[in-house]
Amino acid sequence: MVQHTRGGARLAEQLNPKTKMGGLTQAALENEKWDYVILQEMSNGPITAKESFLKNVHLLCEKIWENGATPVLYATWAYKRGGKQLQSFGMDYDEMYREMYEAYHEAAEQNDAMIADVGKRFYEIADQQDIFAEDGCHPNELGSQIAAQVIADVILADQAKNKETIVEIMANETDTRLHIFYLYQMLLTQSDEEHPLSTKQITDRMMEQHHILVHRTTVPKDIDLLRAAGVDIVGERKRAWEYHLADRKFSLPELKILIDAVQSSKFITEKKSKILIEKLVSLTSETNADKLKRSVHITGRVKSENEKGYYIVDAINEAINAGVKISFYYFELNGKKRKVLRNDGKPYTVSPFDLIWDGDYYYLTGFCDERSAVRTFRVDRISQQPELLAEKAIEKPDGYDVSKYTTEVFRMFSTDEPIDVTLRCENCVMKSVIDKFGMKIKTTSLDADTFRTTVKVCAGPTFYRWVFGAGGKILIESPIETRNEYSEMLQKALNQL
Repeated sequence: MVQHTRGGARLAEQLNPKTKMGGLTQAALENEKWDYVILQEMSNGPITAKESFLKNVHLLCEKIWENGATPVLYATWAYKRGGKQLQSFGMDYDEMYREMYEAYHEAAEQNDAMIADVGKRFYEIADQQDIFAEDGCHPNELGSQIAAQVIADVILADQAKNKETIVEIMANETDTRLHIFYLYQMLLTQSDEEHPLSTKQITDRMMEQHHILVHRTTVPKDIDLLRAAGVDIVGERKRAWEYHLADRKFSLPELKILIDAVQSSKFITEKKSKILIEKLVSLTSETNADKLKRSVHITGRVKSENEKGYYIVDAINEAINAGVKISFYYFELNGKKRKVLRNDGKPYTVSPFDLIWDGDYYYLTGFCDERSAVRTFRVDRISQQPELLAEKAIEKPDGYDVSKYTTEVFRMFSTDEPIDVTLRCENCVMKSVIDKFGMKIKTTSLDADTFRTTVKVCAGPTFYRWVFGAGGKILIESPIETRNEYSEMLQKALNQL
């Protein structure tokens, strides 16, 4: 075992061959073989310079994987609760732990790295055991022993798993028995209705791409074999027989719609959007894939920054199917774009009912124990993967109707109780009202120019913005409290001018 460390060092130093440590690390990765390489950032680096931390972990992991080794992230801890170091850092203990946890786990997820979560272990035992040195930052002897044990346990578990892996005998890539599979693969990726493959093209490409000699008389027999296995292949005789794969999971227009949906979704991050689109593009032929790629534009769009969105949705679905409660932290963003946890920094406990895609975002509906009522939560504001609890979820209350709930609540994206609001509208805004509340709302014509309707909304800033956007063509008639609240909001805005 070799270590390249010093107090206060950052991972960026390990990437710079001009520094003493960087030179040693780069040489070790280039000239020697390793089983595991453990990476640790300076104590608060994952929080104070998160982008740099994620970038440097990625660059180091690339080099580690190239070496044939496995990267292990040594996830460190929050400073001692109530200590001077923590006070000077400007965070409370729980907040620093959560941000450190999220940064290290995000880095591990992005790079398929193992994680030795010493920080989590410290968080679990810090109130029961003395594990910090006098400075409240570094571990004492006991803390160091616990940290070493966590790292050892992770590596030993990985080695035990690898020993259990059964190594299958691999066929040589030129094994002629593979030619049926290669033929299917060729038809899948290189043919379509507009670009069929002739018998000669198939035999030529089999030799060029796989070094397998296939006689032209063998191709029709192989095609019949694939058809017998259920593969839908169309053959047409022109000057020679030409073949293309007919049965695809998605047509080109369907793929375009799916790609557009992924691109336009704010819930799906830019990184995940690119990965999803690459998978969608792979479902068609290479020629059609080129057509799809030319229409892909993601960079610059407003997208979610929460890379955990996939796993959060998956955990919620799992809890709904299992009928159990979940616990999660929920945040807003302050004026400095930093996360501020709701519920006084404590987790919410929710019986999840439904996941709903509304507008640009996913929402969770469920019974919230802390509020003793059904509430809604925007999924990309859940800070990390929810914890599935053993406690059985509360059943949906009588009268709960997800479609009705969506119309009444989600259109205004609020957790307040919906109320009936009467609006007087000019006829020219009928389309906007229908778009917002649907065709089923009742309207009454007042005169040649106006109509009245009563809608159920959560009367808050988002609703008032919608009314204001009509440019005076929508008037709130009742209730008077809602009318006055809207008036006060407008006055406050005018006072800022």
